[in-house]
Amino acid sequence: MADLFDEYKNDGKVMEALLVGRNMVNKDPGNYELVSKFLDLIISLAENLPSIEERKGYISQAEVTLSFFEENADLTKELIDNISTYVARINDVKSAIIEFERNQRSNEMALIESENAKQIKKLYGIKQRIIEAKSQEEFDKLLQEISIIDGSIKHDYLTEEQTGHYDQLNRDCSESISQKMRELEYKKNVAYNKKAVESYDEAFKKFKNDEGKYKNQTQLFSLVSTTLFAFDAARLFNETLIYYNHVYSYIFNKLDDDGKLALTRFSIECERKQR
Repeated sequence: MADLFDEYKNDGKVMEALLVGRNMVNKDPGNYELVSKFLDLIISLAENLPSIEERKGYISQAEVTLSFFEENADLTKELIDNISTYVARINDVKSAIIEFERNQRSNEMALIESENAKQIKKLYGIKQRIIEAKSQEEFDKLLQEISIIDGSIKHDYLTEEQTGHYDQLNRDCSESISQKMRELEYKKNVAYNKKAVESYDEAFKKFKNDEGKYKNQTQLFSLVSTTLFAFDAARLFNETLIYYNHVYSYIFNKLDDDGKLALTRFSIECERKQR
């Protein structure tokens, strides 16, 4: 069986050699010649394979095989020295694996730290872009960017310094976002009020230029439903409301009693289309 083991090993047929090696060791666990052949192979695999999990698996097999031999061999001083040599080799491989894993973890942590730093730097840039945003569309895109970047940060691996930067940045961003939301809302309301004033002016001029036409309730409804009563009063500035009241009062005072009733009803029933 030793010859078959050597044949497979020399031909590079590792899986077959391992199969034969396990078999011959199990059948004659106290035979040093056979056990040493198998140990040399699996320790070599534990030293040289690229996969860390496979290396750990083979060195574990080596420990079990050596322990099995110790239990079954007729020990002599020479065998005890040989066993000690294998123990040292096994321990060296285990130490090398531990060191490799330590370096691997260290490299992974350094990579994560570097990537987290890049993402935090991106957030700093976005904070400034939020302050400079001119439109709701631009602002919404920036909020989406923040969400994506924040999701890519490995928060559990932030260093103490990075955590400090991130927490401060989070507070600054929240403040900038709130301020920008107020600013954009105000800009929208300004535009909304300008449009409302223009519509009220349109209603005022059209009614004033042809008051007789709008004594007809159908014509009156057509006018005020798209101008005077098309805007949400909750979004109007005091100045806009003053002008609205002026126009409303002017039209109201020019109508007869039926017209006044109709105008009042229209003011309640008309859908505020301009939101």
